[in-house]
Amino acid sequence: MKIAPVPDNEKARINALLSYDILDTEFEEVYDEIAELASSICETPIALVSLVDETRQWFKAKIGLKARETSRDVAFCTHAILEEELLIVEDATQDERFADNPLVLKNPSIRFYAGAPLINPDGFALGTLCAIDTKPKTLNEDQKNALRILAKQVITQLELRLSFKKLQNYTKELRRINAGKDRFFSIIAHDLKSPFNSMLGFAQILNNDIDDLSPEQIKEISTDIYDTGKATFKLLENLLQWSMLEMGNLPWRPKTIHLYDVVKDVVSLLSGTASHKNITLVNEVIKGENVYADPIMLQSVIQNIINNAIKFSHAGEKITVSSSIEDDHLMQVVIRDTGVGMTPEQVENLFEIEFCSSKPGTEGERGTGLGLLLCKEFVTKNGGTIKVESNLNYGSEFRFTVPRI
Repeated sequence: MKIAPVPDNEKARINALLSYDILDTEFEEVYDEIAELASSICETPIALVSLVDETRQWFKAKIGLKARETSRDVAFCTHAILEEELLIVEDATQDERFADNPLVLKNPSIRFYAGAPLINPDGFALGTLCAIDTKPKTLNEDQKNALRILAKQVITQLELRLSFKKLQNYTKELRRINAGKDRFFSIIAHDLKSPFNSMLGFAQILNNDIDDLSPEQIKEISTDIYDTGKATFKLLENLLQWSMLEMGNLPWRPKTIHLYDVVKDVVSLLSGTASHKNITLVNEVIKGENVYADPIMLQSVIQNIINNAIKFSHAGEKITVSSSIEDDHLMQVVIRDTGVGMTPEQVENLFEIEFCSSKPGTEGERGTGLGLLLCKEFVTKNGGTIKVESNLNYGSEFRFTVPRI
């Protein structure tokens, strides 16, 4: 028995076969009917729609055979996929490639084989449509031509399957985008409008009643205007980044960055906000380690996560930023707080745009969750992953990786 050589394009051929996502699926009437036609036209008791993967030939449709697959080594079809035309074996016992093949010597006792390669539009032979008999025979030209036509119909069905799969993916993505747009407009309509109303209200008080206000009252109102304006600016910044990201217009300019310095700058930037709530920020990041990322995106990720931790922590609590070397190519950053924590459901939906919602912090701080959504997108864009562990009332831990230099 001669085992068929592996095609020169085997890796690409296997990838092409896998792209149809058809292996090990249930029987389907359309393929069964093609096999029945092949059996009828070729006047053979056995007909198969056979797909050849790395180790086996698997039958999407089968007539007259109990097995659902056989080893690739003994498969006639592995020889057929090497051909551009039909492979016809009129009497396997007289063919040195198959005379001592187990499928010839034992059940199903193959004598005659005719296989039309299933060649997809990219030129990859995925398998065969084959007709098999237990006695020697020949096919006339009409039968051969019919087998070729039916093989093309198998490919047509596979391409339809692939198109439907792509359509499903496009539909899913379109729904995601639409949900994102709905949430985007909701943020603009409510979360962005509300702070402006607040600032206008404070400004009106100053404008109308400033002569009746004490210096302490004026300072308090001014502080409220500043805090509201600062939060609104951050929201606008997140909205602009998110919209640019969705349109594919957000620039990505990675370079070598000293991780400790980035965290140090963010901690310094947010120290006032943390101090206002009597929250301690601790930088325990390893010194001297460089990472490769877009500096604006990396800073935004760290800032958004720490901001979120401050928002949902109580007075007297601590937020720690640390790092560890995962391997030669990855650095892990961990941001841990002891705040209010989250439920498993909240963690699961944390990075989904449709679940972004306004949830007040421990002192009534506003927020949309959009910053955390950006974190995931930015981490992914820079070749990392992000994970969250949280326990309600016990705090949260954000872990993300970034390429290490």
